[in-house]
Amino acid sequence: MRVAWLFLVLAITTEVAGLTAMKAASASGSYVGHAIMYASIALSYVFLAKAVKTISVGVAYAIWEGSGVALITLVSVFVFGHVLSGREALGLSMAVVGILLVNAGEVPEEEAAGEAAR
Repeated sequence: MRVAWLFLVLAITTEVAGLTAMKAASASGSYVGHAIMYASIALSYVFLAKAVKTISVGVAYAIWEGSGVALITLVSVFVFGHVLSGREALGLSMAVVGILLVNAGEVPEEEAAGEAAR
């Protein structure tokens, strides 16, 4: 199970790296940046596919997408100088709360198997 969560973290990390490269490449017009973007996003999907072998696809996708949105927003603020509006900050905080709730609702496989046997 820990390996699946590691794959999910890697999927999130490579997604954020790819989107950061996309922003940088769009500003500079660099083909190298676009290549990094495509490779990172493809690798992100590979890691996500490995994670969903163990983590339920709904939970993994929600955490992957929600965390990616939250992290890329923080990158845009701290790296690219974007200023968040109040609505954006509220939406981001709601997304983080949603991610935490989805994660809290995930039932470990062993526990789910025990409940099914009862």
